[in-house]
Amino acid sequence: MTFISYHCVKLTRMAEPQTPKKEAYGAKRERGASVSYNEIERTARALMVKGERPTVDGVRKALDRGSPNHIATCMQKFWKNQAALNAGDPIALTRLPPELADVAVAQWERALRLAQQSAKYEDNAARAHLEQLRRDTELRSHSFDLREKEWDLAARARERALADAREHVNVLLKELAADRAELRARDARIADLESQLEDFRRQLATVIARAIAKNQALARKKPRRQTRARPKRPVSTKKQVPAKRTRRRAKR
Repeated sequence: MTFISYHCVKLTRMAEPQTPKKEAYGAKRERGASVSYNEIERTARALMVKGERPTVDGVRKALDRGSPNHIATCMQKFWKNQAALNAGDPIALTRLPPELADVAVAQWERALRLAQQSAKYEDNAARAHLEQLRRDTELRSHSFDLREKEWDLAARARERALADAREHVNVLLKELAADRAELRARDARIADLESQLEDFRRQLATVIARAIAKNQALARKKPRRQTRARPKRPVSTKKQVPAKRTRRRAKR
């Protein structure tokens, strides 16, 4: 992370516009070509690979340019980093050799380009997904609206059917109450008629009993008549001719 931050700051500084500075005193004097720390470090490591000890003069001779004071300052920094690297100090890992630094910068720039492309692709994919979600949401909302309308119509139909059923039940209850009242009136009428019938039966029985008693009393008071024996008629063997036939013959 420290290495990436360092190169990010470096790239940012390189991208910033440089404001023109006023020429200082002695700036127009001819000086030797400036040498960067990376070049001095690269040259010093090349001398170490050859088995030589990198010194200010040796580095300046290998570069064939540069100020001795500037090379001496850079060499002090180089030996300090080298000592930290030899001691295993993690801080030494924050400073890489120039070759690796250039490669790392190139890889970092490539990673940035890939990240931009990936972000653009992901942005497009996210927009497409968002558009698809919006369409799905609209379709679901439309389907929900249709279902809500259907449920509303069904609820209204159920309410109408329930109102009709209630009205029909009320009518039936009224008819049932009327029938019950009529039945109660009929029962009362039947009970009244039965009581009247029972009274008539008692009266009839009383009248019959009185008539029987009266007849018995009259029969006791009336004298009995003497009955005479009637003579029996002789039975003739001749066939009796019906009177009708004899009358018809007489007419003839």
